[in-house]
Amino acid sequence: MADQKIQRGACMYGKIKSLLVAILVLAFLASPLAAAESYVFGSHPFKNPAELAGVFRPMISLLEEATGAKISFRSARDYEAFSQAVVAGEIDIFFMGPSLFAEIHAQHPDKIRLVATAKDQGKPTFNGVIVARKDSGINTLADLKGKKFAFGDRSSTLSAYLPAVMLMEAGVFDSLQQYDFTGRHDNVANSVLQGRHDAGGLKPDVAAKYLDQGLKVIAESEPVYEHVIAVGPKVDAATLKKIQDALVGAKDPAVYTSINAGYTGFAVTRAEDYARLLEIMKKVDAKIAQ
Repeated sequence: MADQKIQRGACMYGKIKSLLVAILVLAFLASPLAAAESYVFGSHPFKNPAELAGVFRPMISLLEEATGAKISFRSARDYEAFSQAVVAGEIDIFFMGPSLFAEIHAQHPDKIRLVATAKDQGKPTFNGVIVARKDSGINTLADLKGKKFAFGDRSSTLSAYLPAVMLMEAGVFDSLQQYDFTGRHDNVANSVLQGRHDAGGLKPDVAAKYLDQGLKVIAESEPVYEHVIAVGPKVDAATLKKIQDALVGAKDPAVYTSINAGYTGFAVTRAEDYARLLEIMKKVDAKIAQ
């Protein structure tokens, strides 16, 4: 009799234990947010926020699948606000121009790690161009002496730093009658077309849009490394590798062509590859106040 009671007690204990385990498993499965990490993806404002959210939707979907994390999108009102958000750790994964990456990495190497570099027509480098109106009589950098020049955003690689150093090295910069920072690349193109400036610095794909409207390319810069995907301190090494593998192995072209029609994928590069650009930036910053 006593043995039967002990057996029944042990059986009941086993059932209760199994029930408790089942409840705990169900509770865990019913709470995915407790297991899933969340990140903020951000970009410098090369388009308006609504457009940017659409541009990066394919990439964010890819990275959510690769990491199992929930990723939200955030933009910024200007380049400076974006930089501040990155340094403050308010953005975890970011797409940014090479000059911003080179500057932030030099000043805050603990705040930013390079994941991958965009490939433009198969290469992780690109060039800036300087344009003028076809009917202007301006054909070389030397022809810009005494002229008015349009830069884009002060922090832009292709519409500020590269054209500025080109003008300096050509011995033209100090002779300019006037120069202005006009914001986005399209602003530069339109200002030159409308005659407010005699020439301006652009990225090639924007320049191409305006060639049949009256612009021409008069000079091309040296190659520098392209835009980057980078991460902040919140992203651990294992997740960084998942992001890197997903980008480099991306099968859906929309992941990169939605950013730039000329992009053909992503490549693994080193932060040291941006050293030459940092030299250019220092030279320009010494000449033009930020």
